[in-house]
Amino acid sequence: MSAEQAYAEAAEQLPLRAERRDQWSSRAVFWTAVRYGVGEIHPGAWPVAAARWTRLWDVARCEHLPPIPGIPEVENLPATASAAERGIAQARAMVGKRR
Repeated sequence: MSAEQAYAEAAEQLPLRAERRDQWSSRAVFWTAVRYGVGEIHPGAWPVAAARWTRLWDVARCEHLPPIPGIPEVENLPATASAAERGIAQARAMVGKRR
């Protein structure tokens, strides 16, 4: 995914977050949006955001990032995640519901 595609995803998903309908392709997209400033991300504003977003995106893609708040971890695993990763995430989701 390019930095521009990640920005477009963030611009699309952020308005859905208040209704808990957001679905992120990766933690890196979400956390880059947080670091950039969620109130500063707007559809069609890529030319203005490109340099700063790209710097933040490059950093986020290399980091081990925490889960996205409010979304069960199992729903955020990519399709290529191993069966073990999915099983661990499902167990965490079940235990989290009991708290």
